[in-house]
Amino acid sequence: MNSIASTEFENEEEIVFNAVQDYLNENKIVEKNNLVNYIKSYFSKIAININEEGIVKNLESLIEKKRIVEGSKLTRNTVLQNEKRKKIYDCIVNNPGMYFNKILKNMNLSNHVVYWHVNILLKFNLIKTTEIQNRDIYFNSDFDVKEAKTQYILRKKGSKKILEYLKENTIGINKNQLASELKMHAKTIKKYVDLLEEYGFIEKKKFSPKEILYFLK
Repeated sequence: MNSIASTEFENEEEIVFNAVQDYLNENKIVEKNNLVNYIKSYFSKIAININEEGIVKNLESLIEKKRIVEGSKLTRNTVLQNEKRKKIYDCIVNNPGMYFNKILKNMNLSNHVVYWHVNILLKFNLIKTTEIQNRDIYFNSDFDVKEAKTQYILRKKGSKKILEYLKENTIGINKNQLASELKMHAKTIKKYVDLLEEYGFIEKKKFSPKEILYFLK
């Protein structure tokens, strides 16, 4: 598609999007087949010349871009007008890598309410989710997945304690010594050390079959 055709298509898409918004203002939901008939009638009354094929193509583009979502009364323009949803969105954007229970605690809302609004934000691609340590974490859709995981790791108390200790103690330490120094259970230390090593925060050096020490990377 050349630049002129692309611009024309974008203009058509905005015209179709405006028609969709009028349709939704009548307290209806996005259903592509019903929308096509409505928009055809809508355009015939105001002398806009976009045929049925063009309407369908533009609707599919709007759905692909998550500007509208099948089965919803909302558009991407209106989804953040809900006060609770906007607060949840802001919480996630300002704290990338947050998991559900942490969002729940920060919002002081019921499980059902937070779950509902998070899913709407996901449907409209305003936020994304990925898994780490068997947890779904959330972040702004423009945010890098790896960076979201990094923020999740750095926010954990165990990670902070280990990294701070290794920053001050550069000669290296094994897991058992680390557990003793930080007064943490050996299994907990292993979990955090493995995670920090996996994501490149620390590294291990093997000095003998039985002597493996960890250092800040």
